Amino acid sequence: MDKVSAVLDNIALGLMTVKAGDLNSLKGLLEQAEGFLSITKDDFQHLSPLAEGLKSLIEKIILDEIPSDQGLKALGECIDVLQEILKFKKGDKGYNVNIKRINEIFKGVGIEGSDNKLPETPPLEQDKQLYLDFITEAKEHLDTIEPNVISLEKNPRDKDIINAIFRPFHSIKGVSGFLGLDDINRLSHAAENMLDAARGNKLYMDKKAIDVILEVVDCLRAMIDDLAEEGRTRHRFPVDDLIKKIETIQEDRPKKIGEILTEKGVASPEMIKDALAEQKKKPDKKIGEILITKHKVSSKEVTEALKEQKGITPTIKVDTRKLDNLIDMVGELVITQSMICQNPVLNTISEESLSRSLSQLSRITSELQRNAMSLRMITIAQTFQRMIRLVRDLSKKTGKEVELLMSGEDTEIDKNMVEEIYEPLVHIVRNAIDHGIETPDERRKKGKKEKGIIYLKAYHKSGNIVIEVKDDGQGLNKEKILKRAKERGIIKEGNDLNDYKIINLIFKPGFSTKDEIDGVSGRGVGLDVVKNVIDKLRGKIEVYSNPDKGCNFIIKLPLTLAIIDGMVIKVEGERYILPTVSVQEVLKPDKAHYTTVSGKGEMIRIRDQLFPLVRLNQMFYPSSQRKAPWETLVILVENEGRKKCFLVNEILGRQEVVIKGLEGGVKNLKGIAGGTIMGDGRVGLILDIPGIFEMSENM
Repeated sequence: MDKVSAVLDNIALGLMTVKAGDLNSLKGLLEQAEGFLSITKDDFQHLSPLAEGLKSLIEKIILDEIPSDQGLKALGECIDVLQEILKFKKGDKGYNVNIKRINEIFKGVGIEGSDNKLPETPPLEQDKQLYLDFITEAKEHLDTIEPNVISLEKNPRDKDIINAIFRPFHSIKGVSGFLGLDDINRLSHAAENMLDAARGNKLYMDKKAIDVILEVVDCLRAMIDDLAEEGRTRHRFPVDDLIKKIETIQEDRPKKIGEILTEKGVASPEMIKDALAEQKKKPDKKIGEILITKHKVSSKEVTEALKEQKGITPTIKVDTRKLDNLIDMVGELVITQSMICQNPVLNTISEESLSRSLSQLSRITSELQRNAMSLRMITIAQTFQRMIRLVRDLSKKTGKEVELLMSGEDTEIDKNMVEEIYEPLVHIVRNAIDHGIETPDERRKKGKKEKGIIYLKAYHKSGNIVIEVKDDGQGLNKEKILKRAKERGIIKEGNDLNDYKIINLIFKPGFSTKDEIDGVSGRGVGLDVVKNVIDKLRGKIEVYSNPDKGCNFIIKLPLTLAIIDGMVIKVEGERYILPTVSVQEVLKPDKAHYTTVSGKGEMIRIRDQLFPLVRLNQMFYPSSQRKAPWETLVILVENEGRKKCFLVNEILGRQEVVIKGLEGGVKNLKGIAGGTIMGDGRVGLILDIPGIFEMSENM
């Protein structure tokens, strides 16, 4: 059993890195599938039809007989079902198997005959233990449902409680389907659908709905008790009646508009009561209409409440190219509006109506820009959900028990950015499991729970999206990191590094603390890729570690790649944009704050700390006049934990600018990240902070 599980786990891990059209990786998967088929034919004949179907599916993807995306998705679902079957056979807990689903998958991609090949239910005589395991598990699940249902009655909108009830029904449904217990399967499935509607705000769990859930629990318990006594259900139970009740509740009219307005705090119960009293006199009038007429609520508030009542948000599908073109045009509009408002000719006109119109134009343009940018935003939920499978497969592969906890899945991020962030998250989670989380034995000796925890969290903060990946493992071993960095020539002997710099060595190319290469890590490829992607997205990554308490990776990204919040500065008469995310403070130093240090050059002292001085004018204009720092301005800038002082002539203000790519000879200009059109129509260059740091160290 362990051997066949290991082969299937390797296929699952391989699938995580396969991209559409990657024939080499697909061929590798095919070889593994053939090995899986060979093992099942020898020792697990009941799995052979499934293994055969798996192999056929990979062949169809390679031969381009089905679209790659569709095939890879189907392949992932098949592996899920197979892993659940093996988990079921081993007697592990928390499984849910639906063998019928794999038939549907194979049919959907044109693999014929799978209905005849795949066993729908294991014979009771051959697999009594499966039934006994199911009975024990199902009773435990029902025991957890009841107290949560009682709690839900007090807090009918609590999503955590709804999820806690949903999961046990989901497990009972899955396993009963595999065992061919159709009535149990149908009833638990109906309850699961009802709870899923509640999770999606499409159903309110009122007293009537909660009563039905409790009836379902009672019925399932009676059916399972009957199964335990006879090995089959010999009595008839009101399954169809209960399913009909559930369907009736789901079809019932949703919450009243007055309830929604009251819950939102828009209207008081007294307002609703008065409106209802008036409605009795005028039955043709609706509650919302009465409230609007009396100026108790706005028409917009009633419209929003009606949308919530229906549980539907109207949507349309749009080609992303059209969306990108729209956003580009809005960007051009913002630039044009800025050019108009900053036109010096306007200073000679004292027409008040023109000033009002220009102010209105600025307001509308800003609002249009905000709305256009929001069209690019999607939730990070799908990316987070993909981590569930990764954690599960890696925990099996490493023999560790790991639970993934997530929050902030509804946090929105630029659609282009969400595609880029997936691989970095995979690398961080992989390292957390392989290097951070200890084995159950090690955790037990340390007084920890055997099951390790990985927290995946997303939220908005200070105009950025923040993603945290935190584990409760052993943390980073600084001595080991330092030793390995010296062995691999990443740093030289005698280098004096603080804790921050030591920890950040893990992002260096080729770094790894693993002595042996395995299927999870050890090649020294991973966290340097993470760093490169985050830099490319104009973000930051920070690492915090506590021995035996765990490690926390914090990724900070801009909300969008199309706009940057910048400080407009002047250097030798030219304007540049300095990303505000890197700005620590602005100051005009005294002469006493300026010093030179042998071997390190010019320095500025700020609160008893010395920071290198970078003269931007001499960097970009070598023949420019050298100015004393105390006669101009200094900006303290941070990058990767290092700080330097940028000497500038003038600060013109702070401004959001639309980023434009550079072309031709300036495309790869060191120290320049891009450009933007300023209000007067001229180009302003956006500074690349890491590039300037590197240039200053090589001057």
